[in-house]
Formats: sequence, C-alpha cells, structure tokens
Amino acid sequence: MEQVCPTCNDIPLLTQISRLRFVRAHCLLGSAQIHPGQFHLLALLSHTDALSQKEIAAHLYIKASTLTVMIGRLMKASLVTRHKDPDDARVYRVSITEEGRRQVEKAMVGFAQIEEESFLGFTEDEKETFDRLASKMRNNLVHATQEEDQPCRWY
Repeated sequence: MEQVCPTCNDIPLLTQISRLRFVRAHCLLGSAQIHPGQFHLLALLSHTDALSQKEIAAHLYIKASTLTVMIGRLMKASLVTRHKDPDDARVYRVSITEEGRRQVEKAMVGFAQIEEESFLGFTEDEKETFDRLASKMRNNLVHATQEEDQPCRWY
C-alpha cells in the first residue's frame, strides 16, 4: 500500500497510526464532550468503585498534577465527583456520575467507528492476527513499564 504522507517517512508506522487515531478520536468525541485523554479516566471509573487520585494516576501512567487538572475539568462538566475517603480524610476518592456514564457510552460509539474505519478492507483472519500481535506488543510494553526501577521522567 502506498504511504499517504510522504513527509512522515522518518516517523515509525505505529507512531503515525497512534497519532491519526488520536486525531480521529478528538473529532468523534467532540459530540460526547470528552477529550480523548479524559476518556481513559472515565472508562476506568465506569468499571470500578471510587478510586483515590493516587490509584488513578498509577493506572493511567499520568502525573498527579495532570490528573488534578483533568479531574477539575471533568467535575466542572459534571462527569465526575470528588469526595473525602470515609476512612482516611487525607485521601480524596473520585467517582463517575450518571452523566459521565452516558458520555462514556457515547464515546464508545465513536471508538467503534474508529475501529471500523481502521480495519476497513481487513479480512477476519487479518483482524485476528492483528489482535494477537497487538496484544503481544501491549503486554511487552506493560511488562517493560512494570520492570522499571523508577517511573519514567514524565510520570
């Protein structure tokens, strides 16, 4: 297949794909009023009870300061709430609201569209092969991340 963007030759293919999927997600999530970076937080909270900010930061591999800003914006949009832990007043717990759950559902429709667009023209066998290989790659990266003595500089 011919490369569409000749100026991207020096950029690894997976990096290009990641960026294009991010741009596409940004377009499609506009109707859900969620930034692609916020989706992971909302999806995490939609599958768990209230989590501490420290737990969320660890799950999402983000800095506490980044998370604080993200939570503030999501609270302003009434998508999450933050409250003190009943057992430890020093800890704040974050929960998704019903409106947050509705927005996650809308976002999932957008991500399903991105998946469909991404795999257009793939056979079922090709999709299965991709899933298998991509899962191995993801697991390799999770393993590499967990083995680091200290978090990455940006984390």
